[in-house]
Amino acid sequence: SIEPANYSLTSYNTSDHLTRYFCSTCGAHVLIYRVESKSWALTTGTWDRTEGVVRWSGCQWVAATLDGGLSVWLRGTGEAGVDGTRRALKRWMLTAEEGGDGELVPDGTLETLPPDKKRKSDKLKAQCHCGGVKFYITRPDQGSKAVRAPFPDLMAARHSHSPANPENKTWWLRSNDTKYLAGTCTCTSCRLASGCEIQPWAFVPDCNIFQEDGKPLDFNMGTLKRYDSSKNIFREFCGVCGATVFWHSTERPGLMDISVGLLDPEEGARVESWLEWWTARVSFDELAVSRSLVASLEDGLKNWKQNC
Repeated sequence: SIEPANYSLTSYNTSDHLTRYFCSTCGAHVLIYRVESKSWALTTGTWDRTEGVVRWSGCQWVAATLDGGLSVWLRGTGEAGVDGTRRALKRWMLTAEEGGDGELVPDGTLETLPPDKKRKSDKLKAQCHCGGVKFYITRPDQGSKAVRAPFPDLMAARHSHSPANPENKTWWLRSNDTKYLAGTCTCTSCRLASGCEIQPWAFVPDCNIFQEDGKPLDFNMGTLKRYDSSKNIFREFCGVCGATVFWHSTERPGLMDISVGLLDPEEGARVESWLEWWTARVSFDELAVSRSLVASLEDGLKNWKQNC
């Protein structure tokens, strides 16, 4: 049987029906306990291999995303059947329920944010589940262009390209400098520090991140905790609910990775009014513990780009 007390875990009740457990040191989500069924679920990001072990079914709670979230990119598995076709992944409005019989998302819906939901704002709110970490982001400005940073693996794979940016291109600014770049990562460090196999990040300069009261970003704000995942690389998470918050490094001073899941849900999970998603590559895809899952994501991103 599983006994969380035997490990350095922090518990957090996301509802009366569910308790989550995350590492008290690095914030990685590890376990979920379902009160009514007295059953456990494990996060697959903490496993050293899921290929051939986990059978992906699809995405749950898609209705809450307003725009479909990552489910629009995960339409079929990377595993080809005997006839060469790929097994389709399902999208459930809420939970899949026992046996996967939950209500499915109707075809052609929940793929973009409805027009009546779109808003124009100069501030984008962000917060964790418990509310212990709150901040907001402003639109790109002149200060956003002053940052100097090498290219991320998302755009230039480290195993085959140099990250050098001698021309100081402001790659984190997109759509004529009106939006920020966002992308997905499957590196070992992100996976083990979050507990998730896929981590979505948005690249935002420090000068565009403010505390709820308007003061500049402060890593001591609220319930933030820091974890140094490797030399000169830092991560922040909420010490109460375990939400992944920031990634930053001395190599890229002045530029933050913000966990997209924190951003205002009323803008849609992909927050396309503020973010432009990179579709040409999944960062560190070669390190993924499920090649078929990443293949599905990569194909989905490219198809989505073509159809936009």
